[in-house]
Amino acid sequence: ANLLVGGFAAMLAGVLGSGVLAGWPLMRSAVRRSVPATAAAGEPMLVRYEVTQRSRTWPAFAITVRELPGGSADACPVPAFVRHVGPGQAVLAETVAWPTARGPLRFGAFRAETTFPFGLLRKSVTFEGAAECLVLPRPVALRPGALRSLVSDGRPGPGTVSRVGPGSDYVGLREYRPGDAIRSGAWRRSSATGHLTVIERSVDASPRLHVVLDLRRPPAELRLGGGAAPRALEEDAIVLAASLLSAGVREGMESGLTVLGLPGARVRVRAGRRQLDRAMIALAAIDLDAPRNAGDRRAGGDSRDAVRVVHVDRADATIGGRASVHLSASQLASLAAEAGVPAP
Repeated sequence: ANLLVGGFAAMLAGVLGSGVLAGWPLMRSAVRRSVPATAAAGEPMLVRYEVTQRSRTWPAFAITVRELPGGSADACPVPAFVRHVGPGQAVLAETVAWPTARGPLRFGAFRAETTFPFGLLRKSVTFEGAAECLVLPRPVALRPGALRSLVSDGRPGPGTVSRVGPGSDYVGLREYRPGDAIRSGAWRRSSATGHLTVIERSVDASPRLHVVLDLRRPPAELRLGGGAAPRALEEDAIVLAASLLSAGVREGMESGLTVLGLPGARVRVRAGRRQLDRAMIALAAIDLDAPRNAGDRRAGGDSRDAVRVVHVDRADATIGGRASVHLSASQLASLAAEAGVPAP
């Protein structure tokens, strides 16, 4: 009996001692989390944890880092794992988060824990560290020709600017200067005057697409039918606006965005991928719980713009001008190439 009791006591002492030996290195560990500034809804994003062992004597083993409820725990279903951290070393661990909704993704407290070596006693340390990632709306690929059919009124076609360059519209004639292209020569004029003369042309301007998102009405005042959910339709309207802008940039258009009903959400019409990123960030930052301004009329833009107004419910032809085209959130499915297909 004494032998059994002694053996059990030795085993229990070993378990408790291992817990102390594993818990002390964990207490001496520091964990720092880093998240990207932006992500896309429905796409994976990396969350990184830097585990540093501040002890110069003891290593740490089998550390699991997981998010705690109340923050982004649902977005990070799989915890990060570190096999070994030597004394004074720093090891990087990663996990994949899956944001499902547009808007701010907030991270709260997270926990580092270990059950090393026997898996019987769990030791943990909780770290308080708030972080935030802005989740961008995920545009869908529009069916072939959908955008061109929406901008077929001639307004978004190539225009010209007053600057001289390799365009298509005639500006005038001038004498030849070294470096002028041979194809720009006005040969009949040159033969008549005896001096080399070239044709000056204007620079072609890119087509301009101005998307106006109408969010002036609160959800309770939307004119809906068929039992549609107001918040879901508002999100569909945001996705439709993002899809139009993304398709416009892919087809070489200058793009811009105006959000009616909420303050500050406006991106001027410009060219380039960076301009699309600004518009996507503006769409991601929309707070649908904020008070609405029903009298917002900021839809005016350049006369060269092809204005496309996206409404949540019924169209309001009093905004956007006579040449604008009005769309509703319910048209997203009919314009999409295939349900659930993201834009490239």
